[in-house]
Amino acid sequence: MTTTPAPAAPRSAEAVDARVPARRLVPLAAQHVLAMIAAPVSTVFLVAGTLRMPPGATASLLSAVLLLCGAGALLQSLGVWRVGGRLPFVMLPGGAATALFLQIAQEHGAPTAAGAVLLAAALLLAVLPLYARVVRLFPPLVMGVTVLLIGIAMIRVAARLVTGPDGTGEPRAVLLAALTVAATVAAYVLLRGVWR
Repeated sequence: MTTTPAPAAPRSAEAVDARVPARRLVPLAAQHVLAMIAAPVSTVFLVAGTLRMPPGATASLLSAVLLLCGAGALLQSLGVWRVGGRLPFVMLPGGAATALFLQIAQEHGAPTAAGAVLLAAALLLAVLPLYARVVRLFPPLVMGVTVLLIGIAMIRVAARLVTGPDGTGEPRAVLLAALTVAATVAAYVLLRGVWR
């Protein structure tokens, strides 16, 4: 009696290029599209509300952010010279950078905050080759703590979306935030697999 060996597990390159069934692909794609829409829009409204920008300036800022998100995603995905990972990254604003920008803008003005962003970008481009060589020496603990600190900073940003720039949240906003948290927890507890 002969037995056929089990097929070998696909190599990593083959696994990346494998076709994903539609029942798994559609929910993940919808999740990514919703995140791609929510991040720039919520960040712009948070910045505009905190800095008390007029509606026209808010619309212009939203247009600029969406345009730059698209340009950044193309640059990362296609790669130009040595810039870009040549992977399907989507560049989105938000998180700790928004919290820092708003803090600088409130203390020193929006032009100073914009200048700080440009200087930080120039510094990052200058040290990126060195960082690319050094980052693999960091143990997972260091990377995990870094991600944890970014997540903690993002809680403050998300809280401002609920409370508004002055810190007094409307009951509707607090209720919507509570429903969002409840839906997230319920989905994590009750659903399985890709739906979770």
